[in-house]
Amino acid sequence: MAMDTRKLAGRRIQIAGSASKTTGTEMIGYAHRLVSEIVRGILTDGGGLVLAAGREPHAHEGDASSPSVLFDWTALEVAALVIRDGQIGWPMSAGIPIVVVMSEKAESEIPEERRALWKQLLESGMMQVESILPGSRAAALIRQRQAEFGEILVTLGGGTGVEHLAELYFNRRRTVIPFDLPLGASREDGTGGSERLARESRAEPQRFLRMRRGMEDHSSAELAALATRKGMEADEEIATRLIRLLAMLTPPRAFYVRLLNKTHDRFATVEAFFRGVVDPVVKAAGFERVEMGTDETEHAFINVGIFDSLHFASLAIVDLTSSRSNCFIELGYALGRSIRVIMTAEEGTKIPFDTDTVPCHFWKPALVDADRQEEFRIFWRKNIDRPPLVVAG
Repeated sequence: MAMDTRKLAGRRIQIAGSASKTTGTEMIGYAHRLVSEIVRGILTDGGGLVLAAGREPHAHEGDASSPSVLFDWTALEVAALVIRDGQIGWPMSAGIPIVVVMSEKAESEIPEERRALWKQLLESGMMQVESILPGSRAAALIRQRQAEFGEILVTLGGGTGVEHLAELYFNRRRTVIPFDLPLGASREDGTGGSERLARESRAEPQRFLRMRRGMEDHSSAELAALATRKGMEADEEIATRLIRLLAMLTPPRAFYVRLLNKTHDRFATVEAFFRGVVDPVVKAAGFERVEMGTDETEHAFINVGIFDSLHFASLAIVDLTSSRSNCFIELGYALGRSIRVIMTAEEGTKIPFDTDTVPCHFWKPALVDADRQEEFRIFWRKNIDRPPLVVAG
């Protein structure tokens, strides 16, 4: 089946996991090669990454030539090469492609031999660092923040951390793709980590994969194709199959909150802004729009559809032109849900709260669409990855 791999544009994929120090170095080395191939495929085909960073423990303590039992630095190393070679396919309108979430303590634990790489990535303009509360190193807080940025979770090995991340993604109706490699976990914890999740995914593919419409029947076959047979399958081939699967997944969704009453005197103006400005910018950033009353819905009742779609959206675009009460309710819901929010309104609209807290793009009806799109893109880039007003934990 031929797929357009550019459909990865605008999606950040989180790669998470670890290996036990008792696992054979050949198996760990296979996992590192697989991660390298996956990262290169994701970045060159338009996707982004969500990672962690910090220390780099090795399989044989004190032997830096043995493979690390964590995979983040391998991913960052490949990312730096792709950036250097100018092969990043990410649409910059979607924000920064690589997000690293870490604690203050983790940053202090970056190995000296990785400092040059870290500096190179920081200076590239392609990596955003998100830090949890100063002084805290709670892994659960890091994972919660990572899940806010990631659209898809890919796991290898690991224990409790991987299992917690999977639950966070499931709770957001996001895709989880676990590999079956027998790697164990660096902390020797959990109930089977990625290996157990891989078995479950074969039994419940619909729970793990969010496929595009019409492709749901391919879930089982695509997951089966990712079987590594304990590292017997070529890592390049497995990575290629994963990238193909990623392109078959539903894109992140942007839920529109806006004036929908066609009898209102500002409806035509708002409609022109969304069709001529918002739609093309949203599409270019890799999102699929959800607009009640316009797009297909699986819900019988519009109120149920609104809050179900908003609850699981990756982004809410909230236009407050005409100051409709239902729009404020949905805005408040999105902010409380820690969904990314882009707020807009027609120039001259009076917003009844401080826009320093939630910046608002005031669009001008008199401008041509090309100019309005450029103004909206600039605002989008500045605000798409703002931290949420409500932080979990």
